[in-house]
Amino acid sequence: MYKDDPARAYNRTREEIRTRGAIFNINEGINIDSGNDCITRLIGWPGVGTRMVAFHLLIHKPGGSFSMHSHPISEESMICIRGKGEVNFGAGWEKVEAGNILFAPIACPHATRCDSNATEDFIVLSYACPSPLEFYQEIGLMENGIFKTDEIDRLLLNLEADNIPKDCVMEQNDLGGIYRAETRGYEEVAKSGGVFNVYRGAPFYGYGGEMKFLVWPGVGAKNVGHHNACHEPGVAFKPHVHPISEDAVLFWNGTGMAYLESRWIEVSEGDILYAPALVRHGTGCHKNSPRAIMSCGCATPPQFDLYQKAGYLKEGKFVKFEVK
Repeated sequence: MYKDDPARAYNRTREEIRTRGAIFNINEGINIDSGNDCITRLIGWPGVGTRMVAFHLLIHKPGGSFSMHSHPISEESMICIRGKGEVNFGAGWEKVEAGNILFAPIACPHATRCDSNATEDFIVLSYACPSPLEFYQEIGLMENGIFKTDEIDRLLLNLEADNIPKDCVMEQNDLGGIYRAETRGYEEVAKSGGVFNVYRGAPFYGYGGEMKFLVWPGVGAKNVGHHNACHEPGVAFKPHVHPISEDAVLFWNGTGMAYLESRWIEVSEGDILYAPALVRHGTGCHKNSPRAIMSCGCATPPQFDLYQKAGYLKEGKFVKFEVK
């Protein structure tokens, strides 16, 4: 959809993506066979131009599982897009499904797998902040601190687009068991991870539309600011910049607009708006749209400016907030 727009990632060079941003899509990326009936799709990552944030699609086939692992310097926030699965933060497996967000702090062991009774893929969009360079070394696309751009370009030229269904299946739920963040407590979440939901967070209305802070420093994150926004028809989250934060926004329900640099661009489910620091960006819903558009963005470093504007950060300290 909208393939000819020059802001699409495949129409931009690494330097253009790095300095001006781009529109990515979950159906487009380099597929890495992760074993155990799982695929890691590299969508936005330093090999194609992002810096501090990387976003990969984790595809678990029925019966598939990603083994227990951790990142030495990266936090990982994972939004479950489709299907049913399970997560393990070290104390056993708990059920999760589309609509949940899984948060793994730095050095926190974690694993995911498709539900044992599933008949469809369990699909998760993973944001890693900062980008997990050790992973790119492991898969042979980085060596001695340098990306193998010739090999990356060869893979990009030969990739085939996927066709993940666009219908939204993400719902509010109370899953997560012992890892459910609201009952586990944020101090424990900050140490050993937790399960959130895309529909529940600390509300913010400062830029138009309704935003909810999901995984952010108020709940114990250090590198991640993962937020959800809902735009009713005719409502826009006005274009703005972040002084030091990169932002990667997934559109997960409805069609609408993404603002990047100096103009509005048509987007739909599965698109990801990537905006480097100081690049103006925003999101919005057409006034004649039959329904709202939902988007969920992850920024790193966390957006100090938003938390201060929301009133949750005062005199350098986070204050109490209500989850709705």
